[in-house]
Amino acid sequence: MNTIYTDDTNRVSIICPKCGFEQNIDVSKFKDTQKKLKGRCRCGEPYQYTIEFRKRYRKDVRLPGKYSILGRGEKEDIIIRDLSFTGIRFESLTPHQILEDDTLEVTFKLDNHRRSKIRKLVKVIWIRDLIVAANYIETKLYENDLEFYLKE
Repeated sequence: MNTIYTDDTNRVSIICPKCGFEQNIDVSKFKDTQKKLKGRCRCGEPYQYTIEFRKRYRKDVRLPGKYSILGRGEKEDIIIRDLSFTGIRFESLTPHQILEDDTLEVTFKLDNHRRSKIRKLVKVIWIRDLIVAANYIETKLYENDLEFYLKE
């Protein structure tokens, strides 16, 4: 199943693989419900897509790293689960004391040929058990390394 990304107006362009006809569809009604789109082109070819409303591509990874909670000193090992240009999702290896809106310093190495070391300050946006999602506070630092890595 193909994934399509929405634009700022929650519209997607679907191009039929059979005839090449392009349809622009408003998918805002799917935002809070299902994320799968099924339909049929005017030529009769069926299609099925997963709709992604995030603005940036997110890459699934499995990278070892560490975090520390600023101001509290808690430091632990983590596994980075996914990366984007604007944020990160990781899994703590042990129970933690991280709270929403905490500022963390996260460090890890990319698994690229340069083994680029990334150190980012992040703000926690949600927590589910050992899984933590956070947005980068400063997006310019390491932008080239992350940009190149996320495009690989």
